[in-house]
Amino acid sequence: MRGSRLSAPLAALVAAGWLAGAPAWAQEQAELDRLRGDWHRCVRQHFSGQPLSIERRAAERAALAACKAQEDAYVAAELTARTVAADSTPKRGLTTRALAWISSAAASVVDPVASWFGR
Repeated sequence: MRGSRLSAPLAALVAAGWLAGAPAWAQEQAELDRLRGDWHRCVRQHFSGQPLSIERRAAERAALAACKAQEDAYVAAELTARTVAADSTPKRGLTTRALAWISSAAASVVDPVASWFGR
């Protein structure tokens, strides 16, 4: 009985922590979606407004050139979001990486020897 009492407050704490971070992430994602949508609408509008006599590649280049400001804003926001996400991930220390390398090297030696003795 006691274990079930402790799990409800713990679950509430986890949910509260998750919900506290969710609005910021959702707002960033909504902003990226808006910028991407603005850029796509601009490209479609300028591409469809090209005369039919223009070659397709030329029309595509002209549409992309006309929407360079929207593209730059979207790319800058996307790169900023990725940089922030990369900075928030925990970094592995030198000791952790060394131990991972040692265990990998040991496995590459132990596995063949163990299979040899298994024969």
